[in-house]
Amino acid sequence: MNLFMDNLARFLTRPQYRKAAWFLSVAVLAGLFTATSVLAQGVTTASIFGRVVDNAGNPLPGANVVATHVPSGTIYGTTSRADGEYTLPNLRVGGPYTVTVSFVGYVKQEYQGIYLQVSQSLRQDFRMVEEAVRVPEVQVTGERSAILSAGRTGAATSLTSEAFRLPTITARISDFARLTPEARGGSSYVGQDNRFNNVTVDGAYFNQSFGLAGSLGDRTGVAPISLSALEQVQINVAPYDVRQGNFVGANVNMITKSGTNEFSGSAFYQWRHQGLVGTEAKDSKVDPGTFKFKRRGVNVGGPIITNKLFFFGDYQADDDTRPGTTYKANTGGQPVGGNITRVLASDLDQLSSFLKSKFGYDTGPYQGYDFKTPARRFIVKLDYNVDERNKLTLRYNRLDSETDVLVSNSSSLGFGTRRTVTTGLNFANSNYGILENIRSIVGEWNSILGPNMANNLIVGYSHHDESRSYRGSWFPFVDILSGGSVYTSFGFEPFTPNNELRYWTYQLQNNFSIYGPKHHLTFGISAERYQSENVFFPGSQSIYVYNSLADFYTDANDYLANPNRTTSPITLRRFQVRWMNIPGM
Repeated sequence: MNLFMDNLARFLTRPQYRKAAWFLSVAVLAGLFTATSVLAQGVTTASIFGRVVDNAGNPLPGANVVATHVPSGTIYGTTSRADGEYTLPNLRVGGPYTVTVSFVGYVKQEYQGIYLQVSQSLRQDFRMVEEAVRVPEVQVTGERSAILSAGRTGAATSLTSEAFRLPTITARISDFARLTPEARGGSSYVGQDNRFNNVTVDGAYFNQSFGLAGSLGDRTGVAPISLSALEQVQINVAPYDVRQGNFVGANVNMITKSGTNEFSGSAFYQWRHQGLVGTEAKDSKVDPGTFKFKRRGVNVGGPIITNKLFFFGDYQADDDTRPGTTYKANTGGQPVGGNITRVLASDLDQLSSFLKSKFGYDTGPYQGYDFKTPARRFIVKLDYNVDERNKLTLRYNRLDSETDVLVSNSSSLGFGTRRTVTTGLNFANSNYGILENIRSIVGEWNSILGPNMANNLIVGYSHHDESRSYRGSWFPFVDILSGGSVYTSFGFEPFTPNNELRYWTYQLQNNFSIYGPKHHLTFGISAERYQSENVFFPGSQSIYVYNSLADFYTDANDYLANPNRTTSPITLRRFQVRWMNIPGM
């Protein structure tokens, strides 16, 4: 491993390679913006800038400036320019940092205890004292960016890992986004639909690109990335930085943790007791059903090669069980109301037995069944310090989740309004499930190409599967009415046959910065390729509506006696295929 890393380091730092990298950066950069010198930070990193002068206030060009991330030993170095200005871009967020300045003939100066937030630009000036001059004490003072300053362009809220210790039910970022004044309802900002946000992880796009939900994790209601894997989160609603775009509501940028020179880790187990669920509503007794929840997780990080190569890994698993329905069939003579329906248990028992014996179809239960939402997520991250000027990062994260959903209430197929209410009770195998599985890998290369040049390159790929799963076996879907409304429903859910959704995204971002005496110029390109596969074949199992149970039994027995006949035009309506969407057709 050491030999491989040393060879890679020598390759990346060859003069001809740096020159090629510089020309490659300039060739692919398309956009341009100018800003004052405080805009040296990146969307995943931070920066320190300032001026080095002598005791008389004259600039000291060529002074050696080094920032050391103390926990990991990561070193960032540069030299001051002709006007004494220096810039240390693409710095890892967090801290503490120690910044030192040295120059021949002058006393070395050091500033400690610096902590950086994502996209922050911290000004740190140095006044050097000649080594021949004897002074009792050299004190270095730092100017931290004020809340209202040129370095804070646009409304933004930064959340550190300390904020994630606040109580949360969902363990999702939306619970903490409420700390942002512009947030409404957790994931909606400045009054915009949450699908207009742009979510990034370590600067790479991490969106629900197909548009069926506002953000990843919404389809199944789980967190796509564990809170314990996040270092910082920044929410921008009006940034002036052109690198933060593609949104109307807010840009939500999550920065994941990295390993350090010390091995560290944690493990936990959480659960909720059934006793926390209420069973009384004023003077009425309530049967809330069964609620079970448990979450366990573990994370670990540390060095592979001290000061050089680090790893971080985080794994969490959730199991959430809740009642699929709290409505119950009427045992006969019970008043309809609360969770007692008009549907007779004897009718449903007889119907289920008939379908099993005559057609071999298992309806599943009609009451007392649970819905489950299992979720498994993990993240692995490698950080490699090639040298003082080049840093490489590779991250892979994965989510496997699924949730149960009640049968659709849409009347476009069947009669509609068929979900469990006091007038109707459907069978469990008419429900369906939704998947949300994510695979994402992102690489980032931060490099300082000279005293006044830096480059940031991000390449990423992600795959998403949000298809439907089904309950029970293939069977025609049937609504049975009573008194003009749905009494019960059974069969394969109307909109689930071959309901598949998968999509892939490829992304490339590159930003090349030049630091001048008064302005910084950034040239950049951001490209994303999106490909989706969507199959929608509703009603392919055929849909039937009967006016009563008696009509169904008459028609079903007639079919059994005459299996070659088609349908009865009086007692039912039949719906054929309504819509099919297959890419490429």
